[in-house]
Amino acid sequence: MGSDPGRTEHERVQRVLRQAVHRTCPAWLRDQAEDLVQEATLRVFRVAERSGKEQGALGTSYLWRVAHSAVMDEIRRRRRVREEAADESRLETVTSTSASPQRALEIRRAIAEGLGRLNAARRSAVLLSLYGFSLEETARALGWNRKRADNMRHLGLAELRRHLEERGIEP
Repeated sequence: MGSDPGRTEHERVQRVLRQAVHRTCPAWLRDQAEDLVQEATLRVFRVAERSGKEQGALGTSYLWRVAHSAVMDEIRRRRRVREEAADESRLETVTSTSASPQRALEIRRAIAEGLGRLNAARRSAVLLSLYGFSLEETARALGWNRKRADNMRHLGLAELRRHLEERGIEP
């Protein structure tokens, strides 16, 4: 029997995407690598369908870009989820130990306002720190070196402390 050229091209696309995802994917995301390969494959199918091109007509460098984009989108999505979870979790923990519900609400609002005033880099570092991430984990999660993570966390916490003190809340 003759080989199916469409199948061979599909296998080539899958092989290139798998190789690109595995080389691009950070170690902490490796357990999701095959899911990312599938996401990249779907993107390639959609582009091929929209453009009317065969999968095989898409070059290797394009496939690498698609794989890289799939990995980066997942990293960004996870950062967003962590940031939102850290914000909610930490605020609930801090305010649940307060003396009265009124005071708890006041503290929660002040913390949320203070976090909202931080620039994005400082806010990310502070939230991850409040969520219990170590300095190394924070640097890795945000794609920074250790020095920058430490600096952003330190400056962000200092700014948040000043904001709380201005509102009569001792951190």
